[in-house]
Amino acid sequence: EGAKVAEVLAPAAAAFSAAIGIGAEYTGRVAVADGKEVAASTMQCAAEAEGLLANAERVKAITPLCVGIGALAATSSLVAPVLIESLNIGTISLVNELYLLSPLASVLSAAVASLALQETKSYSSRAISVGNRRFAKSGLVGRTWLSASEQVERNSQRTTQRWRSFSWSVLPAPIIGSLIPGAIPTKAVVVTAIGAAQSAFYLSECENVLARATDAVALKARSAAVCDTYANQGARSAAILPFTSALSSLCAAATAAIVELPWLESLAGIGGLPGTISSVALVAFFPSLSSLFAAAASVSKARCEVDGGPSL
Repeated sequence: EGAKVAEVLAPAAAAFSAAIGIGAEYTGRVAVADGKEVAASTMQCAAEAEGLLANAERVKAITPLCVGIGALAATSSLVAPVLIESLNIGTISLVNELYLLSPLASVLSAAVASLALQETKSYSSRAISVGNRRFAKSGLVGRTWLSASEQVERNSQRTTQRWRSFSWSVLPAPIIGSLIPGAIPTKAVVVTAIGAAQSAFYLSECENVLARATDAVALKARSAAVCDTYANQGARSAAILPFTSALSSLCAAATAAIVELPWLESLAGIGGLPGTISSVALVAFFPSLSSLFAAAASVSKARCEVDGGPSL
């Protein structure tokens, strides 16, 4: 009667342990796959942010040139009266053109710097906001959702803001210069100085916007690297799961083979304590190994879930 119980209990225990190992492999593999997918999404988001930041830096590169042109124009407006006097230029129209050359260059450089600032703000804001909706909770997405009409209105406002900024960068210097009392050389110096100051201001604004975008992109890149690191750790922990599942299945098959083959009867024929101990050891060996492999699979599964948690 004990042998009949062993013939049922031992294969059942081995099969149960094998089922635990196979289930642990499935759960661990799913956790690793989820972590890998999220890590790939974060790295894609970080790459998009890097591309937008590169565009912002490319647009911003013109602003130092505008500042240099403004500074050169301011210097030229100061030395223009001395130069014109030394050259003894008698034509009034030519003298006025020489005086107006420096203010024109300064105001145009300020206008170009203003447009560059608007483009830098556009690319920087996109670099900062990329991935926010993609990785936001479902309850927070509705706060940033915009209908088609609202999106059209926002794009129109952006275009209007660009033209408004261009106007504010061009008009103040000539208007203030015209209101300043004095001769044309004095007015030219004032207009040129205002244009150079505007270019410097736009450069500082570009640096500020670009610094915030760089910080946000660095944070995205660091988060993507952390997600990828944890996903790789989970994959390393999951590497042993197929091995444990295969060994558990092997132990279950070996237990069934031992029960079916006449080995237990042969050992029982020895009689006495040695025969009993041999029969018990033979029946319990492979189920014990199967339970050991199932425990190892459970530990690996838990590590996969822990490593996949930060990615999610």
